[in-house]
Amino acid sequence: MAESGRPNALAVYTVVLLSDGARYLLLERAATKRFAPGRWTGLGGRVEPDELGDLRAAARREVLEESGLAPEAVPDLTLRRALLQARPGAPLTVLLYFTGTLRAPPPPAGPEGRLVWVAPAEFDRLDIIENTRAVLPLLVADQARDPAGAEPVWLGVACYRPDGALERIVWGCEQTGLTPRRGRG
Repeated sequence: MAESGRPNALAVYTVVLLSDGARYLLLERAATKRFAPGRWTGLGGRVEPDELGDLRAAARREVLEESGLAPEAVPDLTLRRALLQARPGAPLTVLLYFTGTLRAPPPPAGPEGRLVWVAPAEFDRLDIIENTRAVLPLLVADQARDPAGAEPVWLGVACYRPDGALERIVWGCEQTGLTPRRGRG
């Protein structure tokens, strides 16, 4: 963090939401984890500097590390949304949200936590990390509306209060009711 209190570093993370058609694979983070112990999220983690040229490969690596699932288990991994965050006291952060259809059963719990299939109607009963809670229903809708992943990536900005609480997320084109399109507008 720079002396001015403004971010002086950039962190990039993947968050992967895998579906079996009706349910979504979520991770209940292990109680021993430093960040968000016992809270729910998708699979994912930090994008390493040498992976910035292949974000899908970074997401696949994180899925493998957190679940043991090989890349061929999720052949349709698709980047759907990119969210920029400037949370007070934290690095400037980009969250890359991917979806995919899981073609193999998930393994049992590992060191990262417990993997559970969850229907969208059950999301509200879980203690899901705030930014992921806000984006999950959008990812479900994105995957249903555009299963082939042909739409361009939605870009968003997370707005935080001075105390660090998420206030809202603003997505490109949402004020006009338009979806992002390829080519000139």
